[in-house]
Amino acid sequence: MNILDRDLLTDTPIIAVDLDVMERNIRRMQQLAAEAGVKLRPHTKTHKSPYIALKQLEAGASGITVATLGEAEVMADAGIDDILIAYPLVGRRKLERFSRLLNRADLTVAFDDIEVAKGINDVGEAHRRKIPVYIDVDTGLNRMGRDPVESVPHILEIAKLPWLEVRGLMSHTGHAYAKDTEDEIRAVAIEDATLMHKTKELLAKHGLDVPEISVGATATARFIKDIPYATEMRPGMYVFNDRFVMATGGADEDDCAVSVIATVVARPTADRLIIDAGSKTLASDAFRGGGFGTIRGHGNLVIKSLSEEHGRVEVHGDTDLKIGDVVEIIPNHICPVINLADELYGFRGGRLERVIPVSARGKNR
Repeated sequence: MNILDRDLLTDTPIIAVDLDVMERNIRRMQQLAAEAGVKLRPHTKTHKSPYIALKQLEAGASGITVATLGEAEVMADAGIDDILIAYPLVGRRKLERFSRLLNRADLTVAFDDIEVAKGINDVGEAHRRKIPVYIDVDTGLNRMGRDPVESVPHILEIAKLPWLEVRGLMSHTGHAYAKDTEDEIRAVAIEDATLMHKTKELLAKHGLDVPEISVGATATARFIKDIPYATEMRPGMYVFNDRFVMATGGADEDDCAVSVIATVVARPTADRLIIDAGSKTLASDAFRGGGFGTIRGHGNLVIKSLSEEHGRVEVHGDTDLKIGDVVEIIPNHICPVINLADELYGFRGGRLERVIPVSARGKNR
């Protein structure tokens, strides 16, 4: 990113967004969804910004996904009213907040257990309206949900609750990031939807029709036209992309819309320099190939370790970087990097166009 507003580079680290690249990413994913005939419900936990969520909706997204109730509240404050909360809501206070939010937005909630379902059902009864829910199915990530076959009796029990509508089955194909080849990643995506379809068929034999099969993860999103049975997709990181997505073949460096701009603040030895971006900026997600981000244009530099404010960079060979020079870093995992920032600096053609507040940062409740 060729930043022409050089004065901004004297007060780093900053999170810079190439708006042209971001908007191109939004258009591309929307086009993929349209060509596959599925709905796109992007996961906004990546950017945590109502401004960017509205861009996705303007491009044709059917609604949004959020990770927490707090994120849902921020998005509803911005006038967004079709929200999937992809996290179980447990506890009196959360259910009270959920009840209040139902007065302002159309909400769907995801969970995997009857005990969670009972709390949501009580809220539906209080409002005298059925609440749509998605049920998590474990298709290989081993996080939320049960085995596709074992899920069936639990889902049937949930469906008996009078104020819930079991509208969808959902999963997350995060395990695809551990695969090494494009064929392996595609196979994960196909297996994921096929397993949920199996659950759907078993439920239908018991008289329960579940219309939506919702798949997630940017790693598998580009194969959506090859994925059978899916009716909806929920990728998140595609809006910015990062080193993890690049490693799956899902993006090139030119598709990465965000750079962490950092300054060289020390050069103690010929093979070591220090930048002003540590774990408070780059987060601590390690890359299986090593390092804590890719420094654009400097393939022989490795961000070897992080303390809170310092990044220790190993120099392999030679570099002419000196104290005061600025580097651009593609993060390993973009989601926690954004969550560490109060604001994003949006550039177009190298000029600062807008500062984008990260309004939902830290909303982990």
